[in-house]
Amino acid sequence: MKLCNNLNYTRSLSPGKAVFYYESKDGQMNPIKCEQTHLRAPKAGFSEAFNSDYSTKNTAPQDLSFSNPQFIEECYVPVGIDEIKIRFSLRIEANSLQPDKCSDVQIREILQAFATKYKENGGYQELGERYAKNLLSGTWLWRNEHNLGTSISIKTTSNQEFNIDNAFKLSRKTSAKDKKTISKLGSEIASALSDPDHYYFADITATINVAFCQEIYPSQEFLDTKEKGKPSKVYAKTSLLTDEKTVALHAQKIGAAIQLIDDWWADDADIPLRVNEFGADHHNVIARRHPSHRNDFYTLIQNADNYCAQLDENSDITDDMHYVMAVLVKGGLFQKSASSKKGK
Repeated sequence: MKLCNNLNYTRSLSPGKAVFYYESKDGQMNPIKCEQTHLRAPKAGFSEAFNSDYSTKNTAPQDLSFSNPQFIEECYVPVGIDEIKIRFSLRIEANSLQPDKCSDVQIREILQAFATKYKENGGYQELGERYAKNLLSGTWLWRNEHNLGTSISIKTTSNQEFNIDNAFKLSRKTSAKDKKTISKLGSEIASALSDPDHYYFADITATINVAFCQEIYPSQEFLDTKEKGKPSKVYAKTSLLTDEKTVALHAQKIGAAIQLIDDWWADDADIPLRVNEFGADHHNVIARRHPSHRNDFYTLIQNADNYCAQLDENSDITDDMHYVMAVLVKGGLFQKSASSKKGK
C-alpha cells in the first residue's frame, strides 16, 4: 500500500489545559500566582570565553566576572499551603477507525479494515492500558512529579472513579491492585477509542503534598520577541471563576505525556518515546525511527494490507502494528505530497 496525496486522521485524545490551584477550607479554588524576579545570572557559557574551534577569546579576567541581568517569572507554592491540586479533562474519540480525509478509496478501505481487525484482536486494550498508566502515574506532571507525595483521582463519564494513592511509586513498580485499576481504566479508554457511537470524558485531578514554598513548574510560553521591561520567561496562565490568574500546563504538554508509550522502537528499548512518525528522542537528540532503520511510520504504514492478512491468520498483534495504530490515534497529516504542511 502506497500513501495517497491526501490522507489525514483527526486526533483521538484531546486533553484540556491543566490548572494549578489550592483549596481553602470551604472548598473554594484559589490561584497559584507567578512572581516576577530580577536576578543576576553568572556569565558561564562556552561562547563567553571560547571560539567554536576551542581557541580562547581575547577577554580580560574581569570580563568573565560580570553578571548577566535577567528578568523572569517564577512560581512557588504560597506560604502556609502544604497541598495543591492540578486538574484537567480528557476527551477520547474513536477517530482512528478511519481517515478523516483520504483521496484514494482503496487505501481508505485497507486502513478501515486494519483498524477493524486490530480492534477485533484486542489491540486497543494494549493502547488503553498504556495511556491509563501514564494518566494514573502522573507522567503528565513532568517536573512537578517530584514532591512529597501524589495521589491521582480520575472520574469518567462511565460513572466510574479510579484512584491511585502513590503515583510516583506506580511509575516504577506496579502492585496487583494497581494493575487491576490500570486494566479497568484501560478497558474504558479502549472502548472509547474503538466505539464511534459515544463520546467519552475523563476528569483527572492530582493532589500533591508539597514542601514549604516549593518551586512548581507550569508550562512556559513561547515568546517571539523579547520586549523591553517585560520578563524573558513567562508562564502559562488561565483565569478562575474569580477572574484571578493561576498558572497552568498547556494541553499540548499534557498530550505529549499521555502519548509516552512507544517502547516498540527497539527490542532493547530502555525508554518510552512520545508517539511520533520518526521516533524523536529529544533527550538524546536522535530519531530512533530514522527511515534508514525501516521502522518509521511512513515505511510501516505501507504494510497495512499485509497486517490485515496477518491478523486474519493469527491473532498475535506485532509491535509494529501497535505503533502504527498509536500514530493514527495521535492523528496528523500523512499524505506524501511534499507541498503539504505537517500537523493538525
